Amino acid sequence: MINKVILLGRLGKDPIIRKLDGNRIVANFTLATNETYLKDGQKMESTEWHNLEMWDQQASVAEKYLKKGSLLYIEGKIRTDKYKDADGVEKQLRKIRVLSFQMLDNLAQGKDAETHETNRSEV
Repeated sequence: MINKVILLGRLGKDPIIRKLDGNRIVANFTLATNETYLKDGQKMESTEWHNLEMWDQQASVAEKYLKKGSLLYIEGKIRTDKYKDADGVEKQLRKIRVLSFQMLDNLAQGKDAETHETNRSEV
């Protein structure tokens, strides 16, 4: 079975960083991807928002370098968290667990892109 996601988009806001027990760190943020298509001869655009999650070393990099509007190429996998809301109703939240990413803003400035991967055994 394969669970792989590839996205290229821009951050919708600065990452939210949480420091956890055991020196773990997690970064959560949204990424916008755009699609352009023709409808009745007119150019249309739609934006899809994705919830992303990075852990540990990647989250530290996110804390230092990622800001609203940053251009990212990411590879990851879909995860679903289940929880109960305040009324006891079971809900689901889908997110992308980032396995590797490249910061592409540097490419626009003629510099090398930075790549960051997660040790697959940690995920």
